[in-house]
Amino acid sequence: MEFRLDKPVDLSDSEIDLLAVGEVLIDLISQGEADTFLEAEAFERYFGGSPANIAMNLARLGKKSALISRVGFDGLGEYLLKRLGEAGVITDSISVDRDNNTTVIMVTRSRKSPKFIAYRGAEKFIDSDEIKDEDIRRSKIIHLSTFALSAPESRRAIEKIINIASDQNKVISLDPNYRPQLWEGTGDGIEYIKNILPKIDIIKPSLDDAEALFGQGDVDDYIKLFHESGCKLVILTLGAEGLLISAGDEIRHYDSLATRVVDTTGAGDAFWSGFYTGISSGYDLELAVQLGNSVAAEVIKEVGAIIDLPDERTLIEKYNLKGEG
Repeated sequence: MEFRLDKPVDLSDSEIDLLAVGEVLIDLISQGEADTFLEAEAFERYFGGSPANIAMNLARLGKKSALISRVGFDGLGEYLLKRLGEAGVITDSISVDRDNNTTVIMVTRSRKSPKFIAYRGAEKFIDSDEIKDEDIRRSKIIHLSTFALSAPESRRAIEKIINIASDQNKVISLDPNYRPQLWEGTGDGIEYIKNILPKIDIIKPSLDDAEALFGQGDVDDYIKLFHESGCKLVILTLGAEGLLISAGDEIRHYDSLATRVVDTTGAGDAFWSGFYTGISSGYDLELAVQLGNSVAAEVIKEVGAIIDLPDERTLIEKYNLKGEG
């Protein structure tokens, strides 16, 4: 299977492997397993936010990543910036907000789908006036978060980024994790997401994400609908059942590589990280997908979305990964 784009793209012509756009925040994860917040009695602080997790993991895998986001002028924001800097993520485009606190998400630890409660703050207010064309020009891949799209001000900033990235023929990826309870402002959130899909090259929905956008259906229907909406590469995740991938010509199934599951928080972000590492290294689609699966398998062995990761060559050898070539 080969992933082709209908635009000229040269991944070798950029110094930043990934520019992630969206939330960086604090995850407060229950110390014990809990199906509901009624059962969760104590919580522990973890670094969080899907785009930030991806940028962190990518840096730990030896790639160059940058993040556009916003934190509060508080100790939690200081902690997040410190962690990002220590990992080597470029933080020049993260603003400090003196009017809004750093966002906090409470999460139940789970081997299935964690429950969450969002106390949102600074990350909702990414400023479109602060978006720089140069940040996008320097980057190979632009990764966007639907969580960030759910707030009006950051939505405007992301719209600007999409337009600039499209004009520059950048690869644009979207995590379509639409949740109606988070959507703010006027207009229908589902229709909004559908309207931007023609500009998206790579999309990775879960079954829940696909159902939220298109209603009930089977996996073949979902993949077809995403392609018909304009997405070039569709990666449909199936939880413990692995994932399906389609570049429009065929659908392939990949089993999970997980051997031990402690906490599924951040599994999707981990996949993105390994997958982007493979793409930016010039691997074929087969090897990039398997590298994504291997990073996810490593992360879910521990609590939280950020762990110490081996480099990509070590992962390839450990999981005996092979491409199509």
